[in-house]
Amino acid sequence: MNILAIDTATDILSVALETNQDLWFMESDAGLHHSERLLSMIDAVLSQSNTKKEDLHLLACMEGPGSFTGLRIGFATVKGMAAALGIPFIAIPTLDCMAYSWKLWPGYVLPVIDAKKNCYFWACFSQGKRLTEYMDAPLSDALSYLQNNPATSPVLLTGPDAEKAQGLFEQDFVQHGASIQFIRDCWFRNGKAKELLVLAKNRFTIEGRGSEDSKGPMYLRKSDAELSRGE
Repeated sequence: MNILAIDTATDILSVALETNQDLWFMESDAGLHHSERLLSMIDAVLSQSNTKKEDLHLLACMEGPGSFTGLRIGFATVKGMAAALGIPFIAIPTLDCMAYSWKLWPGYVLPVIDAKKNCYFWACFSQGKRLTEYMDAPLSDALSYLQNNPATSPVLLTGPDAEKAQGLFEQDFVQHGASIQFIRDCWFRNGKAKELLVLAKNRFTIEGRGSEDSKGPMYLRKSDAELSRGE
């Protein structure tokens, strides 16, 4: 089964391709340039693997939360390719992909994405299971959850803004006397297309179908444009 996965949810753009022969992966700290780099990266991994677009069986993208523009680019790309090739696509929640590599961690795993306006997109996981809703909330809410549900192992922070979050948590320690220990994922700035690919393949194997054609991004909040229009 040939599967192509693209991660456009954050600044770290990544593409992964799995075939029967091997796995190919590319990433770029793309900032706001996903639309300029994504198609060329897809072409590059297809070329490196000697795979034609017509040989693909499944596509995957990040469902969100994440960058509004990045998520739209990801969905537009996989939906367009899926329609043209007549194959399914699957969207997987971004925070699930960020937590996946640490499913064997004995304590909590907390993936975080800076959502601006003093809030973060986050969720708390334990051994591969999500324990909270997907949140758009201050990190103080996450700290309250962790204090109210203590664990003996350190909390592992991951996601593109793990370093920033760790600093803010440490400030809260001083203010609130928290005794929670945090460890930061060494690869927190890496793209997550490989994890996306694995989760999409697992879901397709279990369900035997892709996402609905009407599937769209998980935003958690309205965009600034929507708020300005009073929507």
